[in-house]
Amino acid sequence: MVLKGLEHDKKYLELLLVFGEILVAIIIIVTVIVSSFQTLIMISGMIKIAYPNKSDILELIDMAILLLLALDLLRTVIVGIAERQIPVKNIIEAAMIVIVREMIVNTLMNGSPLYLIYLSISFLMISLAFIFISKFIKD
Repeated sequence: MVLKGLEHDKKYLELLLVFGEILVAIIIIVTVIVSSFQTLIMISGMIKIAYPNKSDILELIDMAILLLLALDLLRTVIVGIAERQIPVKNIIEAAMIVIVREMIVNTLMNGSPLYLIYLSISFLMISLAFIFISKFIKD
């Protein structure tokens, strides 16, 4: 009797988890669509200006990288729903995108060289983790 109740609770929790993942996927899809329109509007505004300023270009690059990150997270959620497991490689790829974004923003904003070194070390460590995961853990 107790086992039957536990199996019912487990199925309920799995269903709730899938519902939550689908909700996250829908939110990411809506965000990507809205951000894509915002990016197109930004590009059309830059075309009208003879020489776009540095902050506009930085904002466009930042938005494009964030869109890539959102799409990567969407892929991670969808794969997680389909395979019922967390794809670690995809999460590491998303972390790499975030670090590259921070490096670009830091460079364009004439940020701290020390912060860029920290980001470079972080990227190296995450790259090593990606290589380790790819080589030693089979899908």
